Amino acid sequence: MNTRISDLLDAYRDDSVELSGNTPLSSDRIKELTMNKINGTKTVKKATRFTTRLLAAAAVAAALTVSAMAVNYAIGAGGLMQGLFAPDGESLSTGQIETLDQIGRTFEEDAVTCNGATITPIAAVASEGTLYLRLRIEAPAGTVLPDRNSDADGYYQLDGQQWPEEQMTLTFSEGDEVKGYGYDLEWQPDDDPTDNVKEVVIRYISAGSEPAQFNDGTAKFLTIHGLWIQSAQHEYTPVFTGEFVFEVGTRFQRGDIHIDCGGVSHQVTDGYVNYLDTITLSPIDISYTFRTTLRYDNALGMFPAAPGELCVVMKDGAKHYVYDYMEANNPHQPTPGFDPDTMIADGPYGHLDSPYWTITEHFTFDEPLDLSQVDHILFDETHVFPINLD
Repeated sequence: MNTRISDLLDAYRDDSVELSGNTPLSSDRIKELTMNKINGTKTVKKATRFTTRLLAAAAVAAALTVSAMAVNYAIGAGGLMQGLFAPDGESLSTGQIETLDQIGRTFEEDAVTCNGATITPIAAVASEGTLYLRLRIEAPAGTVLPDRNSDADGYYQLDGQQWPEEQMTLTFSEGDEVKGYGYDLEWQPDDDPTDNVKEVVIRYISAGSEPAQFNDGTAKFLTIHGLWIQSAQHEYTPVFTGEFVFEVGTRFQRGDIHIDCGGVSHQVTDGYVNYLDTITLSPIDISYTFRTTLRYDNALGMFPAAPGELCVVMKDGAKHYVYDYMEANNPHQPTPGFDPDTMIADGPYGHLDSPYWTITEHFTFDEPLDLSQVDHILFDETHVFPINLD
């Protein structure tokens, strides 16, 4: 992983690399990969980018030899999702792809058709705090799904204007809504913008004082009521409607590492102190909780976004820094309007409803992290938290 860890809600990488002339997913290769997995034989996965065009080619081969279920099973979640993480012209390492395989899942015969439209889940990867879900959306025959310029043409949405009946939801098996998350959509590059097919990745991110957990093994059901075009004036035009329900919460292997940081402190330039309590590290994200002596001020909108400088250090010495808003933007001088006599407390408290915050922050990675290659997490260039997978 050669790039810095991203800020929360950074854009995905475009998957626009040209394909070589090779055919890595011939019918014989699909059969070989599938049988190797069934028989428990370890196969080294080639770190090749899987674009929409390649997936289409694989589907054609599958129709002649094996089912689409077997294709997804053979490729694995890492191969099917790597286009989200690999920068243009590059590939993920074998270790990164295998890491995504370990924390991901592929889907079998889970396509749902309603009113002539079909939505098919392809693959997903999950940590406690992040879920990436890739979907194939096929509008009814004769409907064209062109690429859209959001400023001029609006953009595709999986929610309609009428709430709650057109709202995309995530619920437990008993029907209660999953709470404590936000989401965004990343529409994937399209080989043929004149047809009726689009692919999208939904990224769910835990948020709030009681954040959702996506890889806890509990069944979670995604319900989509159609596809809409939202204009710049926030008007919604339906492309198709229906009811599409998928189970997306089970069959994930947990790969999160939890670290008790013991409340180590960081003195901020403005005079307040942050105390780092916990870190949770996964291959696709990092989150942490900390307390602060800074009183929240509604007028200034002040609170620290990070406890201090956090850095993931690899075994080869490479360092990947986690964004530090307060220090990055104000390393040497007090914040305008900051009054240390009224805004700094004597000590931190652990209640969100008090003036003294316990804060949870969550950041996703630009590329998956091979945890077997992480040596430690460094806090403030002083405190070392070793990563031990044993």
